[in-house]
Amino acid sequence: MPPAAFSGVGNPRFLVPLRAAWRDWLAQDAAVLSYVFKVWLAAVLALWISLRFDLAQPRTAMMTVVIVMQSARSGMVFAKSFYRFVGTVVGILVSLLLVALFAQERFLFLLAMALWIGFCTAGSMVFRNHQSYGFVLAGYTLCIVGLPATVSPELTFTIAMTRISEILIGLSCATLVSDLVFSQRLWVVIQEAVRRRFKDFSDLLRLVAHPAAAPVDLLPALVRFASDIFTLESFRSAAVMENDRSRTQRLRLSLLNGEFMTVSTTFHALHALMQRQRRGGHERVKDALLDLYQPLGDVFTVQGRSAANETEAQIVAQGVRRYREDFQPLAARAGADLPGQLTREELLDFETGVDLIERFAEELQAYTNTYVAIGSGHHPLQEDLALDTPLELSLRFDRLAVVLAGLRGALTLTVLATLWILTDWPSGIEAIVLGVVTSTLFATAPAPTQVIKQFVAGALLASVMLYAVNFLWLDQAQNWVTLALVLSPVILFAAWLSTFARIAVFGGSALIVFFSHVGFGTGYTADPETYLNESLADVLAILTSGVMYGLIDLSNSGWMRRRTATALRALVADACRNPVVPRRAQLENAARDLVQRLGSAQRLADAGDREVAQWLLSTLETGHAVLALRQQMALLTREEPWLQLCLLRLADLYEAPGGTRRAATLKALEEATERLEQPQLRAQHTLTQVRALRTSLHFLRGVVLDEVSVLASVAPLEALQPA
Repeated sequence: MPPAAFSGVGNPRFLVPLRAAWRDWLAQDAAVLSYVFKVWLAAVLALWISLRFDLAQPRTAMMTVVIVMQSARSGMVFAKSFYRFVGTVVGILVSLLLVALFAQERFLFLLAMALWIGFCTAGSMVFRNHQSYGFVLAGYTLCIVGLPATVSPELTFTIAMTRISEILIGLSCATLVSDLVFSQRLWVVIQEAVRRRFKDFSDLLRLVAHPAAAPVDLLPALVRFASDIFTLESFRSAAVMENDRSRTQRLRLSLLNGEFMTVSTTFHALHALMQRQRRGGHERVKDALLDLYQPLGDVFTVQGRSAANETEAQIVAQGVRRYREDFQPLAARAGADLPGQLTREELLDFETGVDLIERFAEELQAYTNTYVAIGSGHHPLQEDLALDTPLELSLRFDRLAVVLAGLRGALTLTVLATLWILTDWPSGIEAIVLGVVTSTLFATAPAPTQVIKQFVAGALLASVMLYAVNFLWLDQAQNWVTLALVLSPVILFAAWLSTFARIAVFGGSALIVFFSHVGFGTGYTADPETYLNESLADVLAILTSGVMYGLIDLSNSGWMRRRTATALRALVADACRNPVVPRRAQLENAARDLVQRLGSAQRLADAGDREVAQWLLSTLETGHAVLALRQQMALLTREEPWLQLCLLRLADLYEAPGGTRRAATLKALEEATERLEQPQLRAQHTLTQVRALRTSLHFLRGVVLDEVSVLASVAPLEALQPA
């Protein structure tokens, strides 16, 4: 073989593409295959243990496995298992209580059950992530245990103990296999997500530093960042169950999330200000601000591309620190180069931009330092970090939406229970259980009607697989090994389907419905009549849930978007009027949580959801400026009524946007800015205080005056008639 065939000693060049293919396989296909294998292994292990203990329904243990193992990461499996156990125990206790109270009164029992389902559905809307899932479990466990008990009250305790035993076996098998077999740690996912977000943010900073001829739409990226914050916080809480990662590391991640919320909002405010200058500002002011910002954006360029990992972030952190050290001379030089004939307003534009860039650089340094610490384990302010507390994402929700979600869950139960009672349908209990499951489980989904479509398709696939298994193969199974062989093709195929993000619900629902009705317990129980009844019950239950989601649409309706936009604007009004100045983190949490619950981040192609996202950015931009103004006002030696008037006008404008109120707000801001130029007022306050107030007022004036903003679209100044 010629020497050119080798790239080095013992490293043939023809192996290079093979190694690349091997790496790709490990990164993609190997992860899928390992996940499918783990689901299968945990399911057959649960089957074996259930049969050894002679439990009535081993399929319940297997269904538990496929439900909690919908994530490949050990931490998520642990967290979901924990809350499933808690929700199941609570549901069983409520079942025992209701049976004890209303065993002979079916109507009162179903009424109490409807109230409980409504309460649990509402709880799942209030809380997030696995806490929400715990409420769902507490709701439909009552149906699983309580409804059969209405037929045979004397068996209530036996049914409850059997179900919790089967569920515990499923949870134990799922967590054991997830942690010991091809374990995939959640902390690795967290680091990858943090790294990807840092790179994406670096891309935006560089993009704004060297703008193209056409304006850049940053809305999708900024809204996606808002969703990422909640996802990372969910991962962080689940990672606690996965390993004993130091408290300091979890603190860093929480601190990083808080710092990123702040810095991304300031970045949006800076970009919006530069866009306003680009549209109508003085050419030299626009160029001066861009020249001042460009060195900061260029800091995030490493080897001709955006910084993409912790090592490169260390270089970035050093560059940001040097930029801050050189900032005052840079700003002074940029100001000195401005032409002398600029108007007072144009000089204020420059002064406001300089202050915003300086604040952005300060927040950016804090964010990059913490990001570096996530990877290196060292933080330059380690002793101070130990005193910090984790970021607690506040719960901000629409109370009416929560009540309507509870009503929807209760109505689903009522409709299906009425059908069961009036027709004495043998599969009525199965229909109620699945109807309640689907009406509560997807209550927080961004598009529940789309999820329901996938779920009903999965149920139909499960019906086909049930026919083949129950009537063609299952009666041939003589022991655990042959039974596992019969069930394995279904488990492997459906688990593989669930690895595709677009059809994950389709694969997952196929497994859930399959294990709900597969025809074996302690013996062979398949029956054609039962099969047809249960298949019909599944489809009817899911369709009933779909109709209820359509009638009470809490995520994709115009009235919910309008309510969310109103709630966002109310946050600005509260920031203006609240006697106690809210913290920036409170405003950030509340605004982002409202939009996250609505699901607009996943539907930006829709004009209504895009408007909600624009209101989110407007709320954060204006709210931050209001809080900064109020903090500056608190440092004054006396209250200034004209500053309070500005806040009141802003509050009125955001509570009920209109052209008249917008004009009144602009007038108040302009008059306040003029007052700051009066010699007697300058004598009462320091130069630093006057400058800070002036730039804050001017920034707010620019936000309110912006004619391409979402605020201007609902409060046009041109609608005013001259006096």
